[in-house]
Amino acid sequence: MYNTILVPLDGSELAASILDQVGALARGYGARLLLLTVGPTLPAALPRSQDIQLTLTFQAESYLERLRMTLASEGLEVETAVRIGDPASEILEVAKERQVDLIVINSRGGEGAPSPFLGSVAAKVAGASAIPVLVLHAGTEAAQ
Repeated sequence: MYNTILVPLDGSELAASILDQVGALARGYGARLLLLTVGPTLPAALPRSQDIQLTLTFQAESYLERLRMTLASEGLEVETAVRIGDPASEILEVAKERQVDLIVINSRGGEGAPSPFLGSVAAKVAGASAIPVLVLHAGTEAAQ
């Protein structure tokens, strides 16, 4: 049913806390994972913005590579991608470009908000996606 599962991550350990659940889901379907981090676009007027952008991209790639290696050691097929831009827009674009079957995204619920409230990126993605979106509350086992 699911061949490719897109997992957007923001670089935090809290975001990565959903990976055990995502890994189990991928194993159950025999799906591969596509881990994605979206970095912000820096203003061109910012001194050394190009250097800073390269450093941030390298850090994101390193973060994803560590996660990829861990998941691959558990027998999962994992790819990674880093994009720059608006997180929700880039997540939806990657989903379309890579023809993913499911997006699994974490929601912090607005830093301490009750779980029925989605974080802004998760809400935008869930509201605009043409493919199924599974929203997991980071740090818990509850799915919404």
